[in-house]
Amino acid sequence: MSIFVILGLLVCIEAQGPVSPVELTVDSVDSRSSDSCNLTVTCSTQHSHISSTFRCVSRTCSQEGGERPELTTSGASLHVYLLNGAIICNHSNQVNWNEDFKRIEHFCPQYAGSEGSSAGTSVYLVKMVVFSVVLIIVVSAVITVHLMEKFRKHK
Repeated sequence: MSIFVILGLLVCIEAQGPVSPVELTVDSVDSRSSDSCNLTVTCSTQHSHISSTFRCVSRTCSQEGGERPELTTSGASLHVYLLNGAIICNHSNQVNWNEDFKRIEHFCPQYAGSEGSSAGTSVYLVKMVVFSVVLIIVVSAVITVHLMEKFRKHK
């Protein structure tokens, strides 16, 4: 871990490596009713997992549980969500990401082409992008200050 002071702010930087592979498993499918279908899934990595349930009614699907991302012991995020008719399992940190997905129509054929999506997905993605950009700016500033100090010492 490196500690720097930039413009009076204490900044700690911890190096992160690549995240481990992720696997999305469909644990159960309940499509006994002609107008609804329920899927329970588990999103797993080597050391962590998160479960969620998705319910499709009248060609509209929604997430019923497990919406909150889980932080793994390595500081990475494990998240399962619904986007454009696919259930996506994402394992990510500031360095890289891995994901696995399953199309809903493969388990609930009557919902082929469903337009459902998780209400929190766009907000989550915006937060991740903003956080990543800010992190890149901070790391760039730290490196710049460090290099400037190094060059000053050599003069």
